Amino acid sequence: MGQRNDLAEKKKVMIDGVEVPGLINVQEIPLEKGQLEVPEFKKIRRIQNGISTIPPVEMTYKIQRDTETHSFMKDWYFNDESKDVTIIRTDGSGNEFARTLLPQSECVRYFEPGYDAAAPTFAQVQITIAPWDVLPIEAS
Repeated sequence: MGQRNDLAEKKKVMIDGVEVPGLINVQEIPLEKGQLEVPEFKKIRRIQNGISTIPPVEMTYKIQRDTETHSFMKDWYFNDESKDVTIIRTDGSGNEFARTLLPQSECVRYFEPGYDAAAPTFAQVQITIAPWDVLPIEAS
């Protein structure tokens, strides 16, 4: 049974307003508030403590010969730079329906995967960023 109103989601990532080529994967961004256990008579209830956790975000990029993706990610990590990241969520036709802003993000992990001659993969680099905040907004 087809779902007429379902969205086929795609994502674009803008780093300081520029789309870096080769995006393969963006990890989910779980937003959570801290919890406290409050004991009562024969029950323990959970309530929020009002403190939100800002999660790190992992991204994977494919490296291609004619792009600067590899050097861009390497420089971001080794130069201790802070960048504004915007994740744009679009439907299959490219119509934007939401954005997530990750201001003042620092690259805290730079990872080049191992090599297996029996199962070669395309060249890629993985990064983990630590944003100052996570701000989900609706598209206008």
